[in-house]
Amino acid sequence: MDSKVTVHCAIAAVLGIIAAATGFAGEVTRVKVSEVFMVLDSCVYPSSPALALGIVSAVFTIITRIYISVWFGGSGCCRSDPNSTAITKLLFVLSWIASVIAVILLLTAAALNNRQVGQIDSYGTVIRCYVVKPGIFAAGAILALLSAVFGICAYLTISSVTLAATGPTGPLPVGAGVDLEKFPQQYPPQQYPRQKYPPDQQYPPQQYPPKQ
Repeated sequence: MDSKVTVHCAIAAVLGIIAAATGFAGEVTRVKVSEVFMVLDSCVYPSSPALALGIVSAVFTIITRIYISVWFGGSGCCRSDPNSTAITKLLFVLSWIASVIAVILLLTAAALNNRQVGQIDSYGTVIRCYVVKPGIFAAGAILALLSAVFGICAYLTISSVTLAATGPTGPLPVGAGVDLEKFPQQYPPQQYPRQKYPPDQQYPPQQYPPKQ
């Protein structure tokens, strides 16, 4: 694998992991029913970092989406690249869908976690306090991670097709299972130094005895 491809995939993976980790952290720290108390017909909620964690997770999901679209090509890569396959296009579409749903779930969970209201009966008495349902933060975190995974897989798919179409960039060793007809050897032209010859030697005229 090309080093450039490895670096871009690693960065996208790290961004996706951060988005997923903060989303799961929001799931763990969300306000639970057992933590809410009713005092004088009002709901008292404890402080929770789930709101900030949900927003951070959504922001990193958006950053991952932008990074994949800019460096990997996004949906435009699938439309214009002749090496794009049906699997590549499907993976890019799944990456986009996962990103959008993840951002919606994370922001919704963060907003609901911070909503300190309850259900009031006809007499104006609070009978139930609202909390965010379990699993919303976790679902957004999983989709954020899947968005990065789908984008990386699509990029690797189109990169492998491009490499197979263009062939390796360097010379391949002969006798190592390499198809020489498909990947012919490329050798740079060799430069030979000009040969220097010694100057013509001067020979003295031969002296022959006079004819008898």
